Amino acid sequence: MKERKLSKNQLAEIRARLMQDGTVFECFGNQWITSKTTYPSGDVHAIYSKAVSKGMNVNKFGPTCVTLYTFDMLGNRTVGKFRYDLIEFENEKA
Repeated sequence: MKERKLSKNQLAEIRARLMQDGTVFECFGNQWITSKTTYPSGDVHAIYSKAVSKGMNVNKFGPTCVTLYTFDMLGNRTVGKFRYDLIEFENEKA
């Protein structure tokens, strides 16, 4: 994937779109979809692969990337990141 230089406004726009429920985007050659669930204690965000129905919870939406985590069957925590400059939305380029 080709890296892009993004302004602060473009980064904020990408972050805002990822926080919406049902946003479809492409990163690392796969399609992903966002999920947002609202509880009385707050919102829970997750990102799922459209191909294999596996997902990761969002730890935080940072200034340049979204940080994800999941736990395997043995309780080991796995952490990953999607940089905003590598994300392309389904209908248009970010």
